[in-house]
Amino acid sequence: MHLNSDFIISGTIIILLLIPLYIYRKKVFTLFKRNGDFNTFIHDVKIHLEDTYPNISFQLDEIIKRTENEKDSKRRQILIIEDLVSQFVDYEYDLQTQTCIDKDLLWSNYEAGSKPINNKRPNDWAKRKDFTYRRDNCKCKRCGLKIASSDAYVSFVKPLSKGGGYNFENLITLCIDCNKILSSESKENKQRHPLIEEDLLKKVK
Repeated sequence: MHLNSDFIISGTIIILLLIPLYIYRKKVFTLFKRNGDFNTFIHDVKIHLEDTYPNISFQLDEIIKRTENEKDSKRRQILIIEDLVSQFVDYEYDLQTQTCIDKDLLWSNYEAGSKPINNKRPNDWAKRKDFTYRRDNCKCKRCGLKIASSDAYVSFVKPLSKGGGYNFENLITLCIDCNKILSSESKENKQRHPLIEEDLLKKVK
């Protein structure tokens, strides 16, 4: 059987191309795996941020571009996470007067209990906290994180020390991270082991 010269030439070229691929197969596989892991990491992080913290617009694309010279994939992922945590902490949120609940739901001694006396919580504090939590749709008002009632912090828009009260207009639902950020004056304390960092680190490939 006579083989066509074009077939022989094509076959030879393919073999010559495959030889270096075979020789360096481990390096090639590692490169593709590393790129694949990083892309998967970015995809997972983007979805997580959008679904978990919908109130904050993270500048993820800027961080990706800023870290493109980092060759170590895991180190690059850690750098991205550190920047995202800083964005979360630095996100500016102005505490504003909130809406009251339906007046038909207010109870007889609500007004009296709204006035702070010796910085003691009113006897109906648990009820006020629950109504505030439900009014805020079971979410942190700062970042949008959906939280369980047991994990929710009800804080004050205007501190009691500055004339604030226990009325619903002065109560706001926050997650543990946002409560720490808004109540701490030290940036170091704000950034100390936030839950967002723990969640993102789990996505490192």
